[in-house]
Amino acid sequence: MTPKQLVPAVVLPLIAWRIYYRVRRNIGRQPFKPGRMTAAIVSFGLLTLFVAVGASTHLPSLGALGGGLVLGIPLAMYGLHLTKFETTPDGKFYTPNTGIGIALTVLFFGRMGYRMFVVMDSPPPQGVPALPLYHSPLTLLIFGVTTGYYITYYGGARRRGQHPI
Repeated sequence: MTPKQLVPAVVLPLIAWRIYYRVRRNIGRQPFKPGRMTAAIVSFGLLTLFVAVGASTHLPSLGALGGGLVLGIPLAMYGLHLTKFETTPDGKFYTPNTGIGIALTVLFFGRMGYRMFVVMDSPPPQGVPALPLYHSPLTLLIFGVTTGYYITYYGGARRRGQHPI
């Protein structure tokens, strides 16, 4: 196997595993854990900040990232509206809307997989440096929608779950 064939052979199963893991986590009733939600908010926030710093030299991508973050907010508010919260003798639980979480996860990982193949498969023209993955406005738009959704969703779910249900 050549390196061009080896990388997709290793990366594709990892992408498939992450999609499966995220989809499985988004299905069904989940225990309400404010600490875990806070960790997710901080993680997504830091990741978004790092990507924004990397894309700061490419303004169309930075704008797409910001636009995606803004688009993720109403989507998260709708997702929160569809989320069911309940208190049982076993503790607090919430059941997120499965469709939104799965759609965002598949869209994001699908786009990342596509970008990896495009960047790896086509060598840059002579004298032109290769563009990083984050120099694609569409990729950063999708990334922004995903992170904007999860930051807003977990923040709202954490706040809503703190109150008696």
